[in-house]
Amino acid sequence: MGNKVQDESSILMRSLLNPKGKSKYIYSGLSFIFVVLLTVLIYLVPDYYFLERITNDTVFEVLKIYQYDVVFDGYFSESEPSDTFIATIINILTSLDGHYALTPVIRSNAAERRFAVVRACTGMQAGALLMALIIVTPADFWKKVKATFYALIALIIGNFLRIALVIGMTVTLQVSYGTGYNPAWMWAHDVLGKPIGFFGTIFFALIIEKQGVPILNTVSIWIDSLFDFFSFLFVQLGLVKKKSASKPLEKQEETHLIDEKKPPP
Repeated sequence: MGNKVQDESSILMRSLLNPKGKSKYIYSGLSFIFVVLLTVLIYLVPDYYFLERITNDTVFEVLKIYQYDVVFDGYFSESEPSDTFIATIINILTSLDGHYALTPVIRSNAAERRFAVVRACTGMQAGALLMALIIVTPADFWKKVKATFYALIALIIGNFLRIALVIGMTVTLQVSYGTGYNPAWMWAHDVLGKPIGFFGTIFFALIIEKQGVPILNTVSIWIDSLFDFFSFLFVQLGLVKKKSASKPLEKQEETHLIDEKKPPP
């Protein structure tokens, strides 16, 4: 009885992971919308001040270990100066915390510049996206819990090292190589830091996959559905000719061959 239930559960899971026809497009559309909404909510609503402080303190200690001349230097406000609708929403959400969107600052005396670990520096953009994918992907509940735990631990530790590397490289370029104020940050943060974050996200996704939550399968369904949509669109616009079915032709050829083999009357 137990094996039968397990087999039925496996069949159901396979059907959920590989939807066909109209079900694929419905799942693709709904899952994508849910992932976008969940990512925004998970990233903007919780107060990540504790993570900002942990990241700030850890990065500070890492820089001190490598003998960078850094000190704590007051606080930085995360409030958006813009009056746009999105900036207003962000300011309302960040004002709900108990620290008034203030985050501690690390100052490099040698480079004479300040670095603030704000919400965007916590790695929770990628974390929110991965958690949203875990939630919408069909998988066992405890596998999802395990995947979330391992991925977040790896993400937080990896982010500590990334932030320390970006600050250390910025200071080194500016002080040791005479790079300008803005170019030093551009080379460290954009040229080095962003690719590290991108490949790090792929690595965290593989950790999640290893725990039995196939989030890459969900992404592949999105991509496949997108290609199907563009193919349909191109056909409707007359940019591409619709492929004719080959099976009826094969049947006709087969019938023709059979007729040729029949003896004459």
